[in-house]
Amino acid sequence: MYDTVVSHPGIHLRELERITSLPLGVVRYHLDRLQREGLIFSEEDRYFKRFFPKGRIPNVPTDTFAALRQESLRKIVLYLLSNPGSTHASMMSAMDMPASTLSTYLSILLSKDVVKRERRGKENLYSVVDEEGVVKVLMVYRPSFLDKLVDSAISLYLDRE
Repeated sequence: MYDTVVSHPGIHLRELERITSLPLGVVRYHLDRLQREGLIFSEEDRYFKRFFPKGRIPNVPTDTFAALRQESLRKIVLYLLSNPGSTHASMMSAMDMPASTLSTYLSILLSKDVVKRERRGKENLYSVVDEEGVVKVLMVYRPSFLDKLVDSAISLYLDRE
């Protein structure tokens, strides 16, 4: 259980249950035990309680990990890594996402300080706050994200430099 939390920082209870194929009660028991022993800690994230290993994650806020664990939020962050300074309209068309949905997700990312908004004239431009930190997290924990977008965004970011 500990190894799973270490390799998937920010994982939530049901995701742990799926990955380990253990009954929910067993997963809860082990998580409680690991927390009492001081090996892991948890944080509330809207609807989820997310688990992190103590002292084993890079110097990146846990909110960043939590955002990257959610596919829709990760998709936006990956797009912004490849296209910093994007407008709402360009993201909406590139990701084929309704305006209201994108606005909701951007609000979440802004509140977690993962994404920043810069006003230019009448438009808002969005970009990732700590590009280097996000790329580091994506590179170190790439296998835990299980999606090809991560690989392409990392290579695009590295090619930019």
